[in-house]
Amino acid sequence: MKNKIKKLFKKINYIKVIIVELYIVLAQFIWHCAKYILTTFMKLKQNTIPYYVYSYGVGIVLTLILIALIISLKRFKINAKKETKGMQDVDLKNNNDEYVRCKEILDGNEENQKIYVLDAKNISLEKMKKRQDDLEAIYDIKIDYMEYGKTTKTINVYCTPRKLLYPKTFDMWAEDHFLDDFLSALVVGSTGSGKTYFTHQLLGKVVYNKIFVHEDVKVFICDRKNEDFIQFQNCPNYYGINAVDGIRKVHEIFTERLNNEENNDNKETIICLIEEYALLLNSLDKKEADEVKNMVADLLFAGRSKKVITIVSLQRADAIYFPRGAKEQFKKIIMMGNLSKIQLDMLLDEDMQKQVTEINSQGYGYLYEDGKRKLTRIKVAEITQEDMTKLDRIIGEKMV
Repeated sequence: MKNKIKKLFKKINYIKVIIVELYIVLAQFIWHCAKYILTTFMKLKQNTIPYYVYSYGVGIVLTLILIALIISLKRFKINAKKETKGMQDVDLKNNNDEYVRCKEILDGNEENQKIYVLDAKNISLEKMKKRQDDLEAIYDIKIDYMEYGKTTKTINVYCTPRKLLYPKTFDMWAEDHFLDDFLSALVVGSTGSGKTYFTHQLLGKVVYNKIFVHEDVKVFICDRKNEDFIQFQNCPNYYGINAVDGIRKVHEIFTERLNNEENNDNKETIICLIEEYALLLNSLDKKEADEVKNMVADLLFAGRSKKVITIVSLQRADAIYFPRGAKEQFKKIIMMGNLSKIQLDMLLDEDMQKQVTEINSQGYGYLYEDGKRKLTRIKVAEITQEDMTKLDRIIGEKMV
């Protein structure tokens, strides 16, 4: 009999029992107060229909709250059991035969991001990273990255619940945070990925945003292919076959601002789009190609303070195209479609590559923002022909 009583006590969660008992006491107090209010202040007579309606109404509400409270407490216990069983299934424990457990779940800094604080029982961060697939399965999450907490006994898992996973729509006209701290962008994607469609809208969105805040802006388009932006061929700052001349012109403006001691705050923002950058470089001899690479590197390294924004589009971001570590200066990298492991190695470290889990059809991709350890999956919004015409007009008006 004593053993049965001990087992019974072990199963009881005293905190949950106390919470329920406290609520019952509170509910009884509210019930009696309600009856007093009905008879004293509302002047309702007992044993009348209005009195029973109000009285039993309060009782039903209090009962529903009690049921919801019990279900919530029970669900917490079920989730804890499920987590423990999951850890046991994948045998995730330390050298002392203790299983990992989640201490708390916090809100992250990104939209829909959560931080799972794991009591890792001194399991190393490297070992935990190797078990990323198991953690994702146990908690039904997509992990962005992991790091130690306040001590090495806890590991913070930055992630997104799978039920909240959805691409962020890149909308030309939307008031979003995509252009926050927009200084430069690298757009990468193979043929048919939607790279050019995205680049077109990105250029329009940057110009539109500058106009919205009443900032002067001038656009240069350098498209050696002389095809994807051919609708701007009659604009003064469109450079097709002579794309190198356009880059030189932008670099001249940049150099002039670099060499003078004037404040550039009141000067117009220069936006330089270089479409199919690799194709351009491969069409030049070595001397001229090196000249272009160095000019683009200059724009990326010091363009911010001189109000020069550079957008580069190409199929493969080989390091050979970006001397002096210029590729690391891009503040936003957009990877459209499905990139090979070789291409991902050029752009992301090993931990970041683990976030690339979706098969991207045309118009889908990933956004990497400098300083963040989370990739954002994006979808390019389809726009009407009317909007496309409006977009081209906005861009064209700033190419003079």
